[in-house]
Formats: sequence, C-alpha cells, structure tokens
Amino acid sequence: MQYRVRHQLTYNYSNAVTLSPHRLYLQARSSSYQQIKSIKIQVSPEPDKMIGITDSEGNTQHLLFFSTPTTQLQILAESEIESTLSNPFDFILYPFEHQKLPIKYSDEERRLLTLYLEKEGITPAVEQFTRLIATESRWDTLQFLIRLNECIHEEFSYEIREEGFPQTPDYTLQNRRGSCRDYATLYVTCCQCLGLAARFVSGYYFGNADETQYLHAWAEVYLPGAGWRGFDPTQNCLAADSHLVLAVSAFPEMISPVHGTYTGPAESALETSVEVVPSAILY
Repeated sequence: MQYRVRHQLTYNYSNAVTLSPHRLYLQARSSSYQQIKSIKIQVSPEPDKMIGITDSEGNTQHLLFFSTPTTQLQILAESEIESTLSNPFDFILYPFEHQKLPIKYSDEERRLLTLYLEKEGITPAVEQFTRLIATESRWDTLQFLIRLNECIHEEFSYEIREEGFPQTPDYTLQNRRGSCRDYATLYVTCCQCLGLAARFVSGYYFGNADETQYLHAWAEVYLPGAGWRGFDPTQNCLAADSHLVLAVSAFPEMISPVHGTYTGPAESALETSVEVVPSAILY
C-alpha cells in the first residue's frame, strides 16, 4: 500500500520570540517493509540552516537554526510512503524454544539490545499485571503479546492528548486510561518486565478515512527469528501496512515530532493537522 501523508504543526506566540535550534522527526523511517518515495518539509519563517542527519537509533532527524524573531512557527511535512507489510503474522520464532517465555537472547543480541532491555518504570503493580497476563497466556510468547494488546485495549479508557510526554506506566495502569503513547509506554515496560527487548514507535495509522487523524504511537518487540515486530494496544492489532513508522526509540521524549524552545515574554498555542490518504494498492 502507498500513502500520501500531510502533517502540519503551527505554533502561535502572543509576542515576538526568538527560537532556539529545533529538532524534527517528521521523515518516515526506511526499513525492509517501508520505503520513502518522496519527502518535502517546509518551514516558516525560513530557517537559516536545516540539516538532515541519522541519529543514534537510525532515525532521520532534521535540525533547524533560526535568528529572526517571529510570532509564528509553521512546519509542514508532505511525504509519500510505501508499505508492504500486508501480513504481520508472517514470521517464525527461531530457535523454536523462543516460542515460550522467558526468551534468552544470544550474548551478541543482548549486547546490542541492552538499551531496549532496561527495566525502568517497573513497579510491583506493573509486574503483577504483566505476570498475570503471562500466566493466562501459558507463557506462550506470541499469545502473551497478543493478550497484552487485548487487555490494554479492552480494560483501559482511551483519551486524546496531543501535547506532553507519556505518563509513567504505573500511572496509566492505576488510572486505567491514557493516550496511544501512554498505552505504548506501558506495553514496552510490561515486555521489559519479562526480559523482552521493546521500544516506542512514533508514526501514523490509517484506519477510518472519515475520522479525524492524529499522530499515533505503538510498540515494537524484538523477537529472535522475526526481528522487530509492531504491537498496537490502541488498535488491538499487530502493526501492518496501515502503520507508518516515523521514528523508534528507547526514550519516547527523544522522538517527539518537534522539539525546541523559545525565549521572550510570550505564551504559545499549538495547532496540528494530520492527513493520511491511500494513493495506491500494491500487488
């Protein structure tokens, strides 16, 4: 499937401000199942310099530098993205013993995955919640991951919160509510609780074309023989060609679409719009 994506962010300031260097994560990530056909990023006011780099986790980051005071910052990213992951279950866990938890990564994999195995945010409540789901799933690896999706989707109340970093996993669990990024962060932490390497994903999801669209978030888990696989507790599904990845990270706050500050006596307000439109079906 091929999509056209239009993502616009507008920051309005009550008085003229000076913008610090800004960091953007608005260019989709290339992988074995996702390719970028085109990308165009427009910024107003025009930055003195815009530099594209590859960050430490393989994402494309753009750095913007400004010198002119302004009362508005507008960023528009337009891209065409091709996704070929039509069957998210088309994988085999290998060696076969990894079909049961706990997974034991090879020494080489564990060294590479250390960042995604850190057990931060695991409280007794989170651990108890995780182990209950694992027990219900008979410690079957894939069934646990699917059941964790289901539990968060069915037992929690979803809310839209466009600004701010994710809540702590314990807060989301105790309050049984959150946004997609809160769900994703809880999912990642539950996986790490059982020694599964997991990371946060920022991107887009195409579902109902008649509904308002937003930036989306889900989780990826590293499975031997299958590699990184996406799990979306908000939609209660495995990530497939309706999920378009912008960036991945062990730290969600690192890959917000726009990150930067300003100086000056002013208040700011943010307006966003996201449009994801299928442009072609691949056969």
